[in-house]
Parts: sequence; structure tokens; C-alpha cells
Amino acid sequence: MVWYPLIRMSRQSTYPHTSVALELELPAPIQAKPRREIHVPQFTHARDSHSWWVRAVNAIGGSLEPVGRPSGDIYWERAQRLNPDAGDPTPETRAALTAFTQSLNEDAALNFIGKIAAWIDCTRMAATHLRIEQALRETPAIEQTELPTPVFVLGLFRSGTTILHRLLGQDPNNRTLPHWESFDPVHTPEGPEPRQRKLARMLTLADLISPSIKAIHPMDEHQTDECRGMFTNVFRTPQFNVQYRVGGYVDWLLAQDATIAYRHYRRQLQLIHHHRPYGKRFVLKDPTHTFFVDPILEVFPDARFVFIHRDPAETLSSICSLHAYTRSVFSSDVDAHAIGAELSDSYMVRLLESAVATVDHLPAGRIAHVRAPDLSQDPVGTIAEAYGVLGMELGDEARIAMHGYMRGKRAQANTRHVHNAEGFGLEPDAIRERFASYCARFRVLT
Repeated sequence: MVWYPLIRMSRQSTYPHTSVALELELPAPIQAKPRREIHVPQFTHARDSHSWWVRAVNAIGGSLEPVGRPSGDIYWERAQRLNPDAGDPTPETRAALTAFTQSLNEDAALNFIGKIAAWIDCTRMAATHLRIEQALRETPAIEQTELPTPVFVLGLFRSGTTILHRLLGQDPNNRTLPHWESFDPVHTPEGPEPRQRKLARMLTLADLISPSIKAIHPMDEHQTDECRGMFTNVFRTPQFNVQYRVGGYVDWLLAQDATIAYRHYRRQLQLIHHHRPYGKRFVLKDPTHTFFVDPILEVFPDARFVFIHRDPAETLSSICSLHAYTRSVFSSDVDAHAIGAELSDSYMVRLLESAVATVDHLPAGRIAHVRAPDLSQDPVGTIAEAYGVLGMELGDEARIAMHGYMRGKRAQANTRHVHNAEGFGLEPDAIRERFASYCARFRVLT
């Protein structure tokens, strides 16, 4: 086994870097604004997790079918009606939406809001897929676009991937994705503003329904964000299981060839970079990248990786809380102990150590490991060491921007996100024992 140097955590970023924003005639980074402190208590049950009016809407809606049962055929028909010139979906994307809607019907136990949300979300994502395919057909040169060398951020949900990614996004040499761009990668003559406004409205509504979710994972339309949207555009991502309980769909997806999703992903990156080229490197993050390193290397042979590690008991507890609060918007059948039992035996837990073993076979200079405690204590120094392992240089401008980002973040009001493993029916010591070799190697318990 090859031993790689261990590199020596927090959260938020602005995008793009100020100088880049001005050059591209995009909004300069949003200044950090003080937020009121939000307390997110230990999750217990869906009925206790949201305001009275959300519970009232779901209770009044009851067993109503406001938009019918989830149906891939209906979503595609509606998406094509909204985009009559866009053509047909790819066969593999049609198959994925069929699998997803089947699981929504069989597993998700959607409440009134969930039924409406699934209808809106699936129609929107289907329409975006059609528009992506149309854009690629109409401009064949897009698929010849050379991409900057990609660096993928790996690590479990809630392990520090977001703060790491957004700090990396402060380096003007790094090309990251603002939320609006991964949400809808199709360039239009009107520029990005219509997409930004549409996403801002969606995020405002989501925050109104459940401010706890934004408190757990802060998002806005401009911040550097993960690649999730590019995989939802082809209905191929385990991240659907965060929003909806769709275990049958996840089982189906993990049995598929993951390079299908990553080839669609690459084409969307080409679409984006063709219209907005800049940066020496693409820095890309989605926690589920962690489990698909081999497919990533097949599609991106020159990829490099930064892998962040955190105490698995703390991480799993936070993962449970994120899933519980998110799902409880869309289903009233969400119980803390049931979430704990499900996620402690999920693909994330089962595949973590094999993901580490996969990157262990990479040549030196292709993988840097980062400890979450080090990133928390010395963010810029830890990133500088990771750069060194990957053969990259962290310039003065990037260092200054990263320090400024952290100062702005620390000046903001704190969010109290309370969670513990026992609240989800799990034993921290048992989790750590299960991952004893992982904990020892990466010294995440110190």
C-alpha cells in the first residue's frame, strides 16, 4: 500500500473572486452579512421539526394527490411541452427518472408538500436536461472544449468538504461552480441573471419552509457550491436520498455503470467552460464523488484529489441530522432512530474505507489527505500543505483571499446545530470501533 503524506475545518465562500467577477462582468462577491443566530435542536420526529404552518399545510393536504402520483412519463411530457424545440431525453436519463419515480411512489411516503415538490423538481430537472442536450446539439464545438485539470474534493457529507471547497474557491487560479451555474448550466443571451433570480426564489422559499436546512448547510445563488445539480439533471445521484427516502432508487443506481453519469457531467462542464472559460484548474466537490473515484478517473484521467477526514461518529451524527431535517419537509414519516439505523448501514458507511483504499493506489502527487481538525485550526496553512503534495503553488493573492474569507465567516453569527449519535439510536464508541483503523490512520480523534 502506498502511504501518502497526511495534510494538516469551518464554512462559506463567495464566487467568483473579485477580480474575476469584474473581468467577466458578473456580480462581485457578496459581502458577508451578519445573520441572526439560528438554533437547530436535536432532531426527534418530523412533526416536531417545522413551524406550525408547515405542519398545518401537510395536515390539511392529508392524503390528497394535488398533482397525481410521481410519473416519469408525465414529467417528460410536461418538460417537452415547456420546451417544444428541445427534443427527447437520452435513453439512460429516461431510465433513471423511471427508477427514481418508482422509488418515490414505493419508498418516500411523501406528504402534501412533498408531492408538490417532487412534481416541480422533477419537471424542472427534466426540462433542464432537454435544454442541455439541445445546447450541445446546436453547438457541436462545445464537446471539443478542453477542460482545465480537475481537482476533486472527497470526503463524507458533513466532514468539512464545504468549507474546504469554498476556501479553495478563493484562489483565482481555481475555477469552481457558483450554485446558479450547477443548478442550470445552459448559457442564454440574457446572461446569468435569470438563472440567478430563479434559484434565489427557490432558496428563499426553501428557507421559509425550513430555515434549519440552510442553517445546517448555508447556500445562496452566488456561493461556490457542489456539483449535485449536474447529476440531478440526469437523475443519477445518491443525493436524492437526502431529500427523499428513496432506498430502492439508490440500490438501482449503485448497480448501474457510474461512468454514464460522469460522462454527462463532463459534457455539462464543457458547456459551462465553453461559455465562461477561466482558471487553471477546475475544483469540484460533491460528497458522493468519494465513492466513484474509478469512474472519475475513467472520464477524467488527469484528475487529482483532496480527501478530508473527520471523526466518523461526529460525521455520521451530523449526516443523520441533515437527512432528517431535509426529508421531514417532504415526508411526515421521519423518525430519528429509523434514520440512524438506515444511514449507519448505508452506502456511505459501507464504502468509506474502500474509497480510501482506492485512492491509496494513485501515484504520488495525485492525492492529498486533510484532517478536519487541522483545517479548523489553520485553514490556509493546511491548504498550502495540500497544494504542495499535489505539486501546486498557493500564491499570495489566494492566501490573502482565504484569510479574508475566514475573517468574514467568523464575524458572522453562529448557528447552533445540535446533534448527537445517541439521539439517532447510535453509539459513538461503536462507530469509532467500527472504523478503528481509519481513525488511527488519520488521527481524527485527537
